[in-house]
Amino acid sequence: MIPPYRRISVTLYVGVRASTTVGELLAWAGKRLAHLPQPAREARRALRLATGGECPPREERLSAFTRGRFRRIVEARARGVPWPILEETTSFLDFEVLVPPGVFIPRPETEELAELAISLFAEAPPRPRALDIGTGTGILALALARARPDAEVWATDVSLRAVRAARRNAQRLGLKIHVCHSEGFCKLSGKFHLIVANPPYVAKDELPLLPKEVRGFDPRRALDGGKDGLECIRQILFEAPKFLEPEGVLILEVGPTQKEALLRMADSMGEWAETRVIPDLSGRPRFFLGRCLPSR
Repeated sequence: MIPPYRRISVTLYVGVRASTTVGELLAWAGKRLAHLPQPAREARRALRLATGGECPPREERLSAFTRGRFRRIVEARARGVPWPILEETTSFLDFEVLVPPGVFIPRPETEELAELAISLFAEAPPRPRALDIGTGTGILALALARARPDAEVWATDVSLRAVRAARRNAQRLGLKIHVCHSEGFCKLSGKFHLIVANPPYVAKDELPLLPKEVRGFDPRRALDGGKDGLECIRQILFEAPKFLEPEGVLILEVGPTQKEALLRMADSMGEWAETRVIPDLSGRPRFFLGRCLPSR
């Protein structure tokens, strides 16, 4: 697959010549990225990526190869290509993961989900089991494995690209997780003390309203929650109790408008000793928590 920053026209580079200095390149990039919130910062980040981490003096002239790479990165950012795709990595909590094309890009708000999951997993008995459904790059499973080295952590995803990405990230970080190519719970057995997921929760008719960086570059399957946004959430909610230990916990990232419908659905099941929706740092209802009955 051709990286997004390479698929651009050379006609965009009129005026950028071999004699162009770093300062002039940054000025050109700032104008090209003027529609973004911080164009100067974006330009410097593009320069560091093009040069391999350095930010050369403004009077310096770059090689033809580096100039071309810089221009391609800038044009890609101008089209809205997210940084994790350009850099092929992103930071999450205190570690970094690879983000190959076609795999859902981790978002900062999911760090709050990870921190909540870690705090609850700390209460589990020795050698606990955890499951991350729809793992993507593996971030939630990896965060749990880092927090509890004694745990057995499983991760599933319906996307083979995601499965490969999660396995590769685990290998890079020296962590052992079991990654399974599966839709939901299909290929799993046994019970878990914690199940966590960041499922698709955007209603189908709201997909066109998402920011361009999301709807244009994340896999649709990772965003589309069906007609009401609850299609995948509903499936997890009804199947999870069969895979949870007594008093086991399910945590889901959900849409901020789904609280009431989700709580009604959960309470109607009679499987949960506790159900609540926890707000994120901005105060929006964001994380569903369900705790199983002591015995069923």
